[in-house]
Amino acid sequence: MKHFAKRNTALALVLLMIASLLASCREQAEKPKEESAGEIVSEIVHDSYLPKVVDLGLSEKETIMDVTQAEDGIRLTIGVTSDEAEDTYGTSRGIPYKSEYRYYDMAFTEDETKRESTTAYHEAARTPDPSVDLAFGGEPYQDGGSYTGAQYHFYRDGTPTEHVIIPEDQKNDSPAAFYNARANLLLIEDTIYAGICGINVFDNSMCSLYVKDHFVKKDVRKPNVEVVLHGLMAIDGTPYALIREYVLDTGDSVYNYFAEETETAYLVPLTPDTTDLSGGEIKVDGRPTGGAFGSGKYGYYMCSGELWRTDGKNSKCIADMIYCGVDETSVVRNICPLSDGRILVAANGGLIELTGSESIVPAERSIYTLGAVNAGYAGLLSTTVAKFNSQSDSIQFVVKEYSNVTKMNLALLSGEVDLVVSSDQLMLKNYVKQGLLVPLEEVAPELFEEGILIENIVDATHIDGTCYYLPRSFHINGRIIKPDILEEGKTFTTAKEFYDFILEKTPESMKTMYKDMQFTNYGTNIDEWIDWETNTAHFDDGSFEAVLELCNHGAAPDEEWGSSADVEAFSIHDIVNENIFCDMEVAKEYKGQYPWMLIPIPSSTHDGYDIESSQYFAVVDKDGSREAAHAFLTWHFLEDVMGEIPPDQTDGFNEVLYQIGYSDLSINQAECERYIGRNLALEGEGNEERLVVEQRRYEDTWKIIHSADHLWYFRNAVFDVVMEEAYRYFAGEITATQAADYVQNRISLYLAEQG
Repeated sequence: MKHFAKRNTALALVLLMIASLLASCREQAEKPKEESAGEIVSEIVHDSYLPKVVDLGLSEKETIMDVTQAEDGIRLTIGVTSDEAEDTYGTSRGIPYKSEYRYYDMAFTEDETKRESTTAYHEAARTPDPSVDLAFGGEPYQDGGSYTGAQYHFYRDGTPTEHVIIPEDQKNDSPAAFYNARANLLLIEDTIYAGICGINVFDNSMCSLYVKDHFVKKDVRKPNVEVVLHGLMAIDGTPYALIREYVLDTGDSVYNYFAEETETAYLVPLTPDTTDLSGGEIKVDGRPTGGAFGSGKYGYYMCSGELWRTDGKNSKCIADMIYCGVDETSVVRNICPLSDGRILVAANGGLIELTGSESIVPAERSIYTLGAVNAGYAGLLSTTVAKFNSQSDSIQFVVKEYSNVTKMNLALLSGEVDLVVSSDQLMLKNYVKQGLLVPLEEVAPELFEEGILIENIVDATHIDGTCYYLPRSFHINGRIIKPDILEEGKTFTTAKEFYDFILEKTPESMKTMYKDMQFTNYGTNIDEWIDWETNTAHFDDGSFEAVLELCNHGAAPDEEWGSSADVEAFSIHDIVNENIFCDMEVAKEYKGQYPWMLIPIPSSTHDGYDIESSQYFAVVDKDGSREAAHAFLTWHFLEDVMGEIPPDQTDGFNEVLYQIGYSDLSINQAECERYIGRNLALEGEGNEERLVVEQRRYEDTWKIIHSADHLWYFRNAVFDVVMEEAYRYFAGEITATQAADYVQNRISLYLAEQG
C-alpha cells in the first residue's frame, strides 16, 4: 500500500508481530510414527497446505456427498438429481439426490466403468475405514400419498436398521427430514458413533450425536452454559465430540450492553455408555463453526474457512480455504487425508485439494478478500458475493469475517483485505484519517452520476466533501408522537426542548424501556458532542447531561416496563405505515385508530432523520485491487437490483419480497422507487380509496428519505465509553455532571491518540 512507507515505528512493530504469528503457524508438526488400527493409509502431515478447487466436470445436477481413499485411488459419493426426480419427490426439504459411487485415480481421472449405485437411495456418509460396511442414508418418505422428505437409517453390511434415525428433539408430526444431511460415522469395537447434522425440519444447521443405540443429550453440562455440537472425530482410536461452549458474563452489572460472551472449544471423550456431554474435556484452539472429521492419529475441524488439525493435545490452523469460496456458511461434508500427503475436502458440493506448502496463503492471489467486521449477518454478504462470482469470469471475491476491530486492523496492515464492510463508521472514519481508504469517486465514478443513487444519503457519508464508504441499503430512525399531545405547529429547535417536552407531557413513555435501552435511542448522535474538523469533544456543555437525565426516567432493571407510550422510537424500513404521518393536519383527519406524527430528534448539528446501515462498503487503498473493487461495487449497487415488484396483497403481505428477504430501503434510486411505489400499480375497481392512501404513504416515505441527513452511530469506541459512564450514572454511583466530565476527559484523550 502506497501510504504504508510513511508509517512510524509502531506500525513496523505491528508488522513484525504479524510475521511472527504467521511463522508460528508454520512450525514443524510432529510426524506420526505409527498407524492407527483400521487405517488403510498413514497420515503424512505438512505444516501448512494450499487449497485448489478440483474440476471434475460435474453438472449442475450433481454434487459430491462424500470422499474417501480406496485401495487403488479415490472414491467419491456423487448425488445426482434431475427434473423428474425433483418433480416426483419435491424440493421443499432439500434436493433429492440419488447417490452413486464413482472411482478416480490419484490424478482425478474417472474409470466410468466402475460406477455403482449405493445401497441407500440417498447415502449421506460412510465410515472412513473401507473395511467396515457402515453407511448413513435416507429413502424418500411418502406420507398420505405425497413425498415429504427422507427417512434416515444406518446401513450395516447393506441392511438398514429397523428404526428411523432422527433425534427426539427434532421430530415433529412426521418423521421425515431434510435431504442432504451431513454425518461423520465411526465404528469402534462394534459401537456406532455418529455426528449427524442437517436433518431438522426447523433448523438444518442443528447437529446431534448418536452413540451405540441412543442420542446424546446436549443440554446437560454446566449451569447457564449454552453448548453447540460441531461434530465427531476419532484420534488414535478414541472418539470425541467437538463442542463449543458459550457463556454470557455480565460481571457486576445488571445491564447486558457490556456483557461478554466467551466461547471455548472442547473435545469431549465418548464411550458406548455416554448419555450426555458432562464428561471430561480437552480444550482446543480456534473457533469451530461446523464440521469435524478424523479416524487416524489426527482430528480435523473447520473454523469458518480455515481447516484446523489436532492430535488431542495441540491444535493449529493448517489451511485457509476462503480462497476457494469456503466460509462459515459453507457445507463441508468430509475431510480425507491421502496416503501421498494431500488432503481432500468435500465442500460446497465440489472437491478441494490441499497440497503441502510453506504458507496457507497463495503468493499471487487472483481472488480478492472482502473483510467484514460488525457487519450484521455475514451469511447474506456471502450470498451476495457468491452471486457476483457466478457471473464474473475474471474477478472473484471471498468474504472473511473478523471477530473484532483489532483483528481487522491487523488484516488491513498485512494487506489481506481489499474491501471493508462494517456498520462501524467511526472505525471507517479513522481509516480515512490514516489514509487506508481510497475515495469511491475514484474507484467507481458511475455511482456518482446524477440520478443513480439517492443523493442525500450519499451526501451524509461525505468526509471533507469526499465519499469513502457507502451503504447498499439502509433504514431511517425517528420518533413517533401521538398528535393529541403535540400542539399545532409545535417544533423543537434543540434536543433539550424535546426532552423537556417529553418529561412534561408524557414522562411515562420513558418507562416502556430500561434506562440503558432508552440511552441507545437518544444518546447515539455523537456528532452532537464531537467536532470532527477540529477533533475536539464538548460533552461538558450541558447537552450530554440532559440526555442522561432524560434516560434516567426509563425503567430500572427491577421494574416492569410500562405498557403504553405517547412517544416512541421508530424505524422506516419500507413504506410508512398507514397510521404514520409527516403532516399534523393530515394526521388529525385520519379516521383509523392510533395516528402518529413522525419527527426527527432535534440536534444542534442536524435537521433531519438518522440513517442506519449494518453494511457500509469501503475500498482499501492498495495496488492491484481497484479494478476488482470497481467491478464488484458497480455490479452490487447498479446491477444487483430488483426489477418490477407486484403490489402488496390486501393484508399488506408481499410474497415476492418475503421470499427474497427484502427488508431495507435501497440506495439505488430506481430500485427504491420500485420498492416504495409498488402499490401505486394497483388496478381494478374498488381500489380507488386504497390508491389515495397508498399515494400519501408513498409521498411521505420519500419525504422522510429526503429529510435524512446524518449517519447513526451505535457500537464503536466512543459510544462504548459513553455507555460505560452512563451506566455508572444510572446506578447512582456518580452524578450526571461527573459522568459528562469523565466522558469529556476520556474521549478527548481518545481523539488526541487518533490524531
